[in-house]
Amino acid sequence: MTASVGQNSAAVLGTTTLTPASLAERLRTVRSVHDLDTLARSLPGCFHLVASIGGRVRAQGTVSTACQLFHGRVDGVTVAADRPQTIASMTGAGIDEELLALQLLTPFGPPWPLNMTSVWRGVRTLLPGHYVDIRADGTERTIRYWTPPEPELPLEPGVAALREALETAVAARTSRGATISADLSGGKDSTSLCFLAARHDTRLVTVHVQSSDPANEDRIWAAQCADRLPHAQHLVVPMNATPGIYAEVASDTAQDSDTPLSFARRPMMEHVARLVADHGSAVHLQGTGSDELFIPSALSLQALAHSHPLSAVRPVRAMKSMRRWTWATTLHVLLYNQSYPRWMASAAEGITAERAWGTAVDWEIAPKMPPWATADAIDAVRRRIHHAASQNPEPLASLPVHHEMLRLTQVNGTAVRTSSRIGAGFGVSFQAPFIDDRVLEAAMSIRPADRMAPGQVKPVLAAAMRGIAPDDLLDRQSKADASPELYIGLRRHRRRLTELFEDSRLAHLGLVDVDGIRTVLNSLHIDTRPLMPFELTLANELWLRALPTHARPAGTPTPQPVRGAS
Repeated sequence: MTASVGQNSAAVLGTTTLTPASLAERLRTVRSVHDLDTLARSLPGCFHLVASIGGRVRAQGTVSTACQLFHGRVDGVTVAADRPQTIASMTGAGIDEELLALQLLTPFGPPWPLNMTSVWRGVRTLLPGHYVDIRADGTERTIRYWTPPEPELPLEPGVAALREALETAVAARTSRGATISADLSGGKDSTSLCFLAARHDTRLVTVHVQSSDPANEDRIWAAQCADRLPHAQHLVVPMNATPGIYAEVASDTAQDSDTPLSFARRPMMEHVARLVADHGSAVHLQGTGSDELFIPSALSLQALAHSHPLSAVRPVRAMKSMRRWTWATTLHVLLYNQSYPRWMASAAEGITAERAWGTAVDWEIAPKMPPWATADAIDAVRRRIHHAASQNPEPLASLPVHHEMLRLTQVNGTAVRTSSRIGAGFGVSFQAPFIDDRVLEAAMSIRPADRMAPGQVKPVLAAAMRGIAPDDLLDRQSKADASPELYIGLRRHRRRLTELFEDSRLAHLGLVDVDGIRTVLNSLHIDTRPLMPFELTLANELWLRALPTHARPAGTPTPQPVRGAS
């Protein structure tokens, strides 16, 4: 959607409620790229904003990175693009091999700000909340325009603001066509979006992918909610009718070569995109990002203890009991005050230590190298994190709980961005309203004391959706587990996965020990935690195989096509 007034032109690429006429009206008062700050901080939806103001260019994405920008120098001129490989292909740049080791860190790759370092040489990632200002001579600077809001709103006005932000976020999607589709999982997140979408004059198609576990309650909740959406078309897909987890290893489809698709499984995304496209949808809503906004973490207790100590007593007792903390662990959580650079340095030393499940409190979930990482890979990662820590980086937010929230929102944004790239082949855009900038701001603005309600799951979301989604859904306390799908996927594709790593590109680069991978693939696991590191390792292996010849790191052989299911 574009508009021009005199020497000012702007384009909004994505979903928004803005119209060309209203954008043109805004451009009439703009004198510099800086004057667009107000527009950028107020528009609902998820989009890239690109503008030319008097010969200077401003370009930006979203805080979540669902819309991301990269920039670099091409023949002395700054070029920005939504894909790093676009710039790399112009310059002939290849991969920084040492940075590949960082991508093995589990569960979400390297910590901030290393997660913003592109593995493509000479390509820079635009930081969230910043825009790139490209001057007429082709030089550039990056400027911060967004900062996290202070958590000052009491529950009632905070919930009202959140409800409005979610309603507007969904409205930004329903305006794009006559049909919209959405996941109807049976959980609070995506199901709430279905009820929001049903309020618009748009044909709604819902998709429920059934779990392989007959004890999974989601199918019951999804069926009950479908009955309360009588004007929507409801598609129920048995899990055995989908490609399932790890199916990418048996797919002939080429992998995206921009970035490893660690949290967006291509065959499953293609299956959903093809299904909803056949039913006329070009926009598919997902509940991605809700957990990170509305499930209080241990850092929420730390923020509450620092701001309202008396209000923390009841939630502290509840979380201590639920997680079976000792009083020593509880006090450690409440009194946590480590600086971000010091945390990074300690995280660097701990990348091979056992993870403290349920008792750790950190600025981010502590990054760990997989058990099959080589000594050289571990040394390279430790050195990179220590160097980053020595630069005294500022966290994403002054409050650890908000830094954690923003970091996890970036993880979700990357997943949505890569999913949409897959869906584009079928004319479908995957959308996650919960990670829109305006929704994120509304959630972060609510006081810590009002985000926690012992005995309730996602109390803030439930309050915001009261009167829109069914009360019994909002009061649901259980949450489904996807572990059975991992076990089934591993059993179905174990032989092909093992064969893949017998000729591993990561091993050729000296980053992984294939014997360690073989062990995890062929062992019995009482839970899925040992498989967590494998997710990123597989994503990086497939990504390396998808690279064009000129970008492939030295020493990696030409990949053979991956064909046939095991």
